[in-house]
Amino acid sequence: MRVQLEEDTIRVRIDEDELSELLQDIALLGSTAFGRAFTMRYAIDATDNGCTLSGTAHEWRMEVPREALRDLQSRLPSKDGLVFDIPGYDTVATTVRFDVDVKDSLRRRRG
Repeated sequence: MRVQLEEDTIRVRIDEDELSELLQDIALLGSTAFGRAFTMRYAIDATDNGCTLSGTAHEWRMEVPREALRDLQSRLPSKDGLVFDIPGYDTVATTVRFDVDVKDSLRRRRG
């Protein structure tokens, strides 16, 4: 799993194995160390509800709609991932871009 943060956007890129795990209700876990300052831990789960974010800056959880994940799986390989906007409090919405690695998908179909 690869997580990128840029301004008000979170981009998550996973491979097909990780997508299968999500659809089996296995959370994807990751962490990023910022030198010695702190470590950011994150988890991604499938849910029967909408896309949500919870937690703190150091430890957060994203829930992604299961039906959207199934739809994405049925379209693989595809460059078109999922996009969600999560409203902020007094800020702009956070955009979540959720993709399955196209190169991984193409390799699987060739091999």
